[in-house]
Order: sequence, then structure tokens, then C-alpha cells
Amino acid sequence: WGRFAMYQRALATPAFEAFIRDPDSFFYQGRMLKDGDSTTVMAITLDDHTYVVKRYNLRNVWYGIRRLFRPTRAWRCWSSAHMLQAFDVATPAPVLMLERRWGLLRRQAYYMTALVEGPDVLQFLGDEPINGARWQQTLTRFQRLLQIMQAHRFVHGDMKATNFIATDEALVVLDLDAMREVTGRRAFMRYFSRDIRRWLANWRHRPDLLPVLQQTAANIAGDAASTD
Repeated sequence: WGRFAMYQRALATPAFEAFIRDPDSFFYQGRMLKDGDSTTVMAITLDDHTYVVKRYNLRNVWYGIRRLFRPTRAWRCWSSAHMLQAFDVATPAPVLMLERRWGLLRRQAYYMTALVEGPDVLQFLGDEPINGARWQQTLTRFQRLLQIMQAHRFVHGDMKATNFIATDEALVVLDLDAMREVTGRRAFMRYFSRDIRRWLANWRHRPDLLPVLQQTAANIAGDAASTD
């Protein structure tokens, strides 16, 4: 009646279950990653494992009332993370989706993932020219991500650089709050084009890169537009 949780059963230790019963008692024992009005993000340790927990705050009474009847952002992140895993797209492993409820009415929500550390794409690439090894590797990975998005008609919703961790092993997709499937072709193209424009904006300070990036984006957008 008071809460709803989905999680990996193998992790159900006493400490993990204690977190589910009272997450806020653990929350500020961890390391603050972000303290915003709508979300608070902490790194916490349970059973010698470090996790990232995002708490979705109810900013005011009216906002809380509107959220009662809608899937929470934690729910969306949980389902989107599993979708990305099914498509072999790297994202922090989903560990827990927890909603505080009053019966079927949703209140505050929490989303827990494995901790993935590394630089965002701008930090990873630095001032490297686009024909450098890191740029070519990262561009190939972005092309693959965009092609998967196009093939399965889902959009990210906020493709700023800080939402992508780039390492030598993978391009890791973060912040799945706005990710969703868009079944209609016209609607998908509108939102997909918006994602691509936001992705290109990450490098507006590097005009030397834009011709290649714009051509890459145009090729992918063209493929999306021609797909039934």
C-alpha cells in the first residue's frame, strides 16, 4: 500500500531491504552528486557496493498532485534502461526502482543504478581533431546509437554532452528521464531531429568539427526519414 519496488532479487540483502523501507535514512550518508529542485542525486554504499541513487523531489503541492496519476520518472528510467540493454546500448545497470505510494497513487520516487565513472564526451575528446583515434571511435559509437534510436523509434530527450560518459570501452548513456518510444513516423522525426540538433550543439565551440558532424547527422536523419 505504501510503496512499490522493482529490483534485482540477487541484491536483496538486509541492508538493501532496509533502504527500500526508508531510503531517506541512507540518503545523506552518501556523496552528493547533484542537489537540484526536482532531483537529488547521491552515491551511496550498500554491502560494499557503490550505487547512484536519484530521488525525484515533489517541488510543491500542485506538482505532487499532478504526479499522482502518471508513471514516475523513476519508472521511465527503469524501463528505458532495460530497453537499452536489450538493444546492447551501454547504460548504468538498473538496480532498483522505488515509488512511495498511497494505494495506486504515486508520490516520491527513487531510481538506483550501478556507479559508472569516467569523463563526459567533451572531457574525453578534449581538443583532439576529428580524424584522431578517440574521435573516430566515439563518432562511430554515436552513429550506432543514433541508428538504433532510428530503427526502434525512441528518443533520448536531452543529448547534452554531460549525459554521455565516453571511455575506451564504451559510450555510456545517462539521464533516461525523458527517453521514450515514439511510434508515429512524423512525430518520431520531429523529436529525433530535436535530439540530433541538441547533439550537434555540444560542439558549436568547435567549428572545425561541424562539417563532418553535420554530414553524419544528415545521413542518419535521411535514413530515418526514408524508413516506413
